[in-house]
Amino acid sequence: MDLGAALQTYFAAEKLTGLSLAIYGAVLLGAVSFVYRTHDGGFMWAFVVVLGLVGLGAVIGGSVLAVKTPPQLEHLLGLDRQALLAIEVPRMDEVNANWPRLALTWTVLIVGSLALIWFGQRDWTTGLGLALLVAASSAMVLDIFAERRAAVYYAALVGIVTSPEHVGAAQP
Repeated sequence: MDLGAALQTYFAAEKLTGLSLAIYGAVLLGAVSFVYRTHDGGFMWAFVVVLGLVGLGAVIGGSVLAVKTPPQLEHLLGLDRQALLAIEVPRMDEVNANWPRLALTWTVLIVGSLALIWFGQRDWTTGLGLALLVAASSAMVLDIFAERRAAVYYAALVGIVTSPEHVGAAQP
C-alpha cells in the first residue's frame, strides 16, 4: 500500500471510529436512562453513575476524534514525504507501545468487574461490576480494531522509511 492510500485508509477509519464511539456513547446514555427509570437503590446508582460518565465521555471523545481527524489528515497530506515520516513514525511508535498496557488494563478491569458481580455481597457491587464490564469490554473491542488498523498503517510507514529510494534520498 502506498503512503497516500495508507493515510486515507487509516484516517478514514479513525473518523468512523470517532463517529461510532459518539453513537455508542449515546446508546449507553439511553441505557442509563432506562436503568434509572426502572431500577432503584445501590444497583441503579452504581450502574447509572459509572456508565453515565463512560457514555458522556464516549459522546464527547468520539465527537472530538471525528472532528479533529479530517484537518489532521489534510495537514499530513500537505507535507512532503520526509516531514510526514518525521511526524508519523515517532507518533505511531508511541501509539503502538500503548497497546499492551491498554490490553492489560482492560483485562484487569474485566476480571475485577466479574469478581464484583460474582462475589459482591451488595446491590451496588453488581451495578458497578456490570457498568465496568460494559465499559472495559467495549474499550477492549475498540482497541483491538484500532491496533489492527495501526499495524497496517505503521507497516506502510516503515516500508517507506526502509525502502531503497527513501534511504538513498536521506543521504547527502
